[in-house]
Parts: sequence; structure tokens; C-alpha cells
Amino acid sequence: MGMQLVGASALVLVVLTHVCEALHLFPYMNWGLEHSAGHYLDLASAILGFALFPTGYLLQALRDDRQ
Repeated sequence: MGMQLVGASALVLVVLTHVCEALHLFPYMNWGLEHSAGHYLDLASAILGFALFPTGYLLQALRDDRQ
């Protein structure tokens, strides 16, 4: 469940970065530009979210199946 929680939190962070980009919050992050802090925050969060959430779900399903 821990991996799922971290993965889900990362996906929420992806949504929040897109909201911040749309509302032009934190302009120093240079949202939408390649090689900017905002771009790498969004990319890293998406990778973590899409890797950890399904992995955590799979591990939980396998563990529950054994019991």
C-alpha cells in the first residue's frame, strides 16, 4: 500500500503542476518550457506515478492472493 500511496501522490503532483501552469503560478519555474524546473518536476512525477502505483497494486494483489 505504501508504493500505491507514493505513486498516487506523484500523480496528484502531476495534476497540480498542470494547474499551476494553467494559472501562471510560480512564473520562475518557467512552466511549459523544455529544460525548466517545472518541466522536470512534471516529468519526474509522472514517471514515478506511473511506475509505483501499478507496481504497488500488483504486489498487493499478489500478497492478498497468497493469503
